[in-house]
Amino acid sequence: MGPTLSVSTKIEIQASPAVVRAAFMNWPRYSQWHPNPNWNLQAAEKDKQPLDLKEGDALNVSMDGKAHSPVVVENSAAAFKWKGSLFGLGSGVHQFHFKPSEENPGATTFVQGEDFEGVVITLSSPWWKGRTFDMSPWDKFNACLKAEAEKNASAAN
Repeated sequence: MGPTLSVSTKIEIQASPAVVRAAFMNWPRYSQWHPNPNWNLQAAEKDKQPLDLKEGDALNVSMDGKAHSPVVVENSAAAFKWKGSLFGLGSGVHQFHFKPSEENPGATTFVQGEDFEGVVITLSSPWWKGRTFDMSPWDKFNACLKAEAEKNASAAN
């Protein structure tokens, strides 16, 4: 197995992991709290609800106008992950983690990341070592999720 390129970004959210995950998994509401209309997550099977997705289930994902058709790798209280492929030359596991915060009791450390691997990564590894990546679209999503989850947490109290 060749090298893996891992990128991630995180944010502290003043809401429990369960509240953050509930906001994240409520995909139909994304358009109400995220200003970018090009962020869409849907189960490929129209009748499947996000919470019912299992490993191997197909998704239709659009992030900043880039469409993907990955499959679910994990759908648990701790994480939601999918794996996509680039013409068999590389793959990536996109991850969303809902971790109890070590800094703020009762809060969540939300981590969004991706692990890339495959021929494309192996061949391009000299180029990406030490390079910084534009995480601003993910940071924007994370900030919008934070606002939604914190609003939901305060409404529940």
